[in-house]
Amino acid sequence: MYHWSHLIFVTGLNILSLIQMKITKCYLEKQRFMTKSNLLGNLISQNQRFSAEFSSPNVPGVAGKELLILTCMDSRIVPHQIFGLNVGDVKVVRNAGGQLNPEVEKDIILATHLLNCRTIIIMPHTKCAMASMPLSIVQQKLTQLSNKDFSNFKPRMIDNAEEKLRADVKSLQSNELIDDEVEILGAIYDVDTGVVNWLNQ
Repeated sequence: MYHWSHLIFVTGLNILSLIQMKITKCYLEKQRFMTKSNLLGNLISQNQRFSAEFSSPNVPGVAGKELLILTCMDSRIVPHQIFGLNVGDVKVVRNAGGQLNPEVEKDIILATHLLNCRTIIIMPHTKCAMASMPLSIVQQKLTQLSNKDFSNFKPRMIDNAEEKLRADVKSLQSNELIDDEVEILGAIYDVDTGVVNWLNQ
């Protein structure tokens, strides 16, 4: 039997999820004027403009600022703008939620030894979809939206964003394949203010 507090929690999550879906739907409806062919044409045009003014042909493939940022794939996060960085300054690794996992950890290890990354920042963000609802609700909603079976689809949902961030920082700090002098930091980007709030170590 479910406790009443659990029902309130789940109901709150459902309401939040419905609001987020409605906002997303409204945004997508506004973008429908651009068909796939129009989008591709626009991308080609913008790239031609970019390449005509390209001024970074000799930038090395290592991190000029000795920095790597692990963050979310959320389109509101643009690390170079957030920190005032230039082409070649930083390595950026992205996934859903900006989370450490075994594959990402391997990428970071490579970067610390081969790509001049001596400072690692793990930076998830506020209002992250990966922290907005439990796995069961995600599976249910994906099934409803697609009419496909998502019962075995298990993305890494986040129960508590700060606890997850602290655990990821600690896990990376304890990895024996990373040199002791590599600094590993945690931060949360606020999508409403642009402020980066640093985790107290």
